[in-house]
Amino acid sequence: MHFGAERTFAVRPLLFAAALTLALAACTSNTSSSVQSGDASGGTVVTLSGLAFSPTTLTVKAGTTVTFQNKDTVDHTVTNGKDGKPDANAAFDKNLSVGQSVDITFSTAGTFNVTCKIHSTMNMTVTVQ
Repeated sequence: MHFGAERTFAVRPLLFAAALTLALAACTSNTSSSVQSGDASGGTVVTLSGLAFSPTTLTVKAGTTVTFQNKDTVDHTVTNGKDGKPDANAAFDKNLSVGQSVDITFSTAGTFNVTCKIHSTMNMTVTVQ
């Protein structure tokens, strides 16, 4: 019977460590892909990687410059549009080779859809306030 008691005490620290790990993971998990930028003079970075924009939604003040960085293994475009198709009067349409960056300044308030013409599933939204 003494063996069972020792085993119970040996398992408790492991259970505590597992519970603590889960609790910390839940507290630090960031499921939101939205970024808020409050500084119109500063900028924000959007990464293109894994055939996706990150973040997928972005809110900035008018006058903010957003840097789009292609950290993927393939070329992309940064195009004002949706599902691989540019808007009729697209505000921007830039080719972005592997390793390149492009800066786009959002001067006018509104919502701008951003897509990649090469990979139509790559979409994001920039809201300018």
